Amino acid sequence: MKRIGKALGIVALATVMVMAFGAVPAHSARAGGARVAPLIVPVPGQYYEIRSQAVPSRCLDVANAGNGDGVAVVVADCWGAAHQKWRFVDVGYGYYDIRPLNSQRCLDVAGSGLDQGALAMQWACWGGAKQRWRLQEFANGYHEIRNQLTQRCLDITGNGLVHGARAMIWDCWGGAKQRWLLVPINA
Repeated sequence: MKRIGKALGIVALATVMVMAFGAVPAHSARAGGARVAPLIVPVPGQYYEIRSQAVPSRCLDVANAGNGDGVAVVVADCWGAAHQKWRFVDVGYGYYDIRPLNSQRCLDVAGSGLDQGALAMQWACWGGAKQRWRLQEFANGYHEIRNQLTQRCLDITGNGLVHGARAMIWDCWGGAKQRWLLVPINA
């Protein structure tokens, strides 16, 4: 009888903690019995180069330093330009708007944002789920960048090796084209 009372007490405590804090910490979650990597929290106000693991000398880049809506997001050789510096703005629940320094628009997905292979672009921030992203830690400091609307990963078209290749979303499969390193950089 004492054992049942103790078990009920633990369940009650866990329920109170979930209600008070909103969720169980991500690092304790399990998917199919495997440990899920913790969510990463970028430093507020810090800018980052977002480097591809497929070609570590290439960064997420706003094509041609464009400032308007619909400008393509590509990977290009890193050289510290304002259109290669990205800031993560917390929008709650572990999601972020990802904004380039040059335009302060949001990383977005073309069209409805539902299609596999939908291209990444920048667009004026409006708070939609296709503009929200979360970071999932991978190995060796790399991360998956997952879209809130589809839970697909930010990926690179083709083999990911070409300068100027478009960024897109694709089902997460853990390849180097879907792994990104956040390198702090001065604005």
